[in-house]
Amino acid sequence: MTLPAPPRPSTAGYLAVLATLLVLAAAAGSAGCLSGGTEDRAPPHERTAVVTVLPQAEVVREIAGGEWTVLTVVPPGVEPHTYEPTASQVSAVSRADAYFRLGPGLMPFEDALLERVTAQAPGIVVIDMSGGVSLLHGDSGGDGGGDREGVGVDPHIWLSPENLRTMAENVARGLSEIDPANAGAYSARKNAYIAKIDACTDAIRNNLTGLEGRAFLVFHPALGYFARDFGLVQVAVEEEGREPGPAGLSRLVTYARDHGISVIFVEPQFSTRESEVIAREINGTVATIDPLAPDVLENLVRISGAIAGSYRAE
Repeated sequence: MTLPAPPRPSTAGYLAVLATLLVLAAAAGSAGCLSGGTEDRAPPHERTAVVTVLPQAEVVREIAGGEWTVLTVVPPGVEPHTYEPTASQVSAVSRADAYFRLGPGLMPFEDALLERVTAQAPGIVVIDMSGGVSLLHGDSGGDGGGDREGVGVDPHIWLSPENLRTMAENVARGLSEIDPANAGAYSARKNAYIAKIDACTDAIRNNLTGLEGRAFLVFHPALGYFARDFGLVQVAVEEEGREPGPAGLSRLVTYARDHGISVIFVEPQFSTRESEVIAREINGTVATIDPLAPDVLENLVRISGAIAGSYRAE
């Protein structure tokens, strides 16, 4: 039995805000935050871009600058893997100038949403932020279960500095094709953002010095790309998107004990019940990280600090 998920924003209320803001942004150039997240209110813009999840918004906003309003489809606190856009949301998104998608096959609802959006608005420009990213597939984590996202591709591409560099290139290229008059500005902002990514990478490596090859335990396998970038091993409680049975829990407890793991990382979008069971069995603790946090680079540094702290606590 699964404990109730954390409270979520009202879907009806959110969709009403989404539709209103997109209509205003398209018709009058006003700015807004579809997700109710932390994006700043901005002065009127000429163009509106939509992204799927909050972490994408930072990349697009940093490169687009003041020429674009960046809006997000999935609100904070909502698990995007099972998100279901409605007809009214599709209509609202169709009024945008561009959609920066995660990528084909990465988030099932995104594929379905774009099919409906492009049918209503064939002129909308769709930019694939995952183009050129080396994608991880399910069950790629190695010993102990690793990344068991399930059949298909791990969608959490933003949780990797290396991937973020590629995503920034894709965003700058897409914006320049739409708005060639400002191509130079987009390129300059892209370079500035990549410099921030490099600084973030240095900070993460500093946090993780000497920990290459170590395993860490998570409930949901969101950190496969992060683990690949920094030579770590991700071990997940979830099995192909499902909670493990007694045998799976026993195996994870044994693995954690054998590898000196004392912290299980959970996300605010998921139940912690199974993780708390494992934590009790290994005399460990449960710690929260949020892969969907909107401040992507700062969040990656926070995650690295949390993982490093879990090792130091042994």
